[in-house]
Amino acid sequence: MRTLTFLLLLLAACLPAQAHFSEDVRTRTIVLERDGDALRIYLQAPVPLIFADLISDSQITGRRLESPFLYFEDTGTARRYRLSMDAVASDEKALRTRLEEALVWQQNGRTLDPRVEKLRIAAAPHADFDGVEAARAELARPGAQADPVFGDAVIEAEFLLTDISPNGSFTIQSGYPVLLLGDDMTIENVVVDARVAPPFTLTRNGQLEEPLHIDGSRLNAALEFVWQGILHIVEGPDHVLLVVCIALGAGLTMRLFWMVTAFTVGHSVTLVATFLGATPSWPWFIPVVEAGIAASVLYASVVALFRKTGSPWVFALIGLLHGLGFSFVLGDILGRDSPNLVLSLAAFNIGIEIGQVALLAATLGIVFALSRLSLATVQPARTTVLSAIALVSTWWIVERLSAVV
Repeated sequence: MRTLTFLLLLLAACLPAQAHFSEDVRTRTIVLERDGDALRIYLQAPVPLIFADLISDSQITGRRLESPFLYFEDTGTARRYRLSMDAVASDEKALRTRLEEALVWQQNGRTLDPRVEKLRIAAAPHADFDGVEAARAELARPGAQADPVFGDAVIEAEFLLTDISPNGSFTIQSGYPVLLLGDDMTIENVVVDARVAPPFTLTRNGQLEEPLHIDGSRLNAALEFVWQGILHIVEGPDHVLLVVCIALGAGLTMRLFWMVTAFTVGHSVTLVATFLGATPSWPWFIPVVEAGIAASVLYASVVALFRKTGSPWVFALIGLLHGLGFSFVLGDILGRDSPNLVLSLAAFNIGIEIGQVALLAATLGIVFALSRLSLATVQPARTTVLSAIALVSTWWIVERLSAVV
């Protein structure tokens, strides 16, 4: 029990206090459109991904980035790189080449040769590429006039791929080395396949170090969102600990079914409502919701400690809070105007339920195995786990409320 207590307190120190809103998410969006026998591609990406080879070398060697397009700025309060718009104007061909090499396109084992037809650099994203019309509109806007901050800038481009079967399957993979990212930074890749009507969205986490297969299948796109739903519940420590508390509080009883059902209905309602625009955008709203999620974990742990199961109505309200948390994550990769929104939301929610059931089964399975080994250790272990969860959630409440003031 002492070892278990130590491990749980160590876990408390390592788990992030801010589970959703603190993540620095950078999105790379690719829109595909058939153009006769060719494929037209619209790309919106963070500028650093186009210089990933230089950044990777700098991370390994410690040397500064060296490129005619970049210069280092030290203002006394900030040390950063800027992208030189004069250098871009004087040698746009070299930047186009770098852009064409940033992603490797293959079909039937053959590497394709994309050609940049338009490009635009902006100091920050103005609007998402959620479809062909939105991409065209963004590319028609004037680009940055002043030199943008390298880490914040985005590059938007239109490519043409010829000598391709435009409706066939193909793969996309990064042409540059993988970057070392900060703990709170993630990269999301969103592919809008407009070769079919209506278009649909496919997503992938990471830097495309592994090939992303695009085959025009709505089923595969839906399965990807199911997987994203599974990942975002099992990788969300507050959701994991809440499910553990529910399982330890109710056990394998009918009460467990009603509590889980109430929680599911609650988070499904707010997940959908958020994408219909029913939630406010006040700056303090997200931190307050995150603090509420932490408070819900504390409530569930205390209720379970006192051998209570709690009311399904209360867990329905808790589900409303956690649904907002899920929506913060999904919103980073799926805009409100994204094509095939209903399918994506449904698949993501199904993934959440699969992850939730897996966590319940794992928790109850551990309790069963422990009871078969030594029934006398079940209650002390249960008390230790729930007490540690109460301490973790209390710490989260303090940390998350500090983001409000």
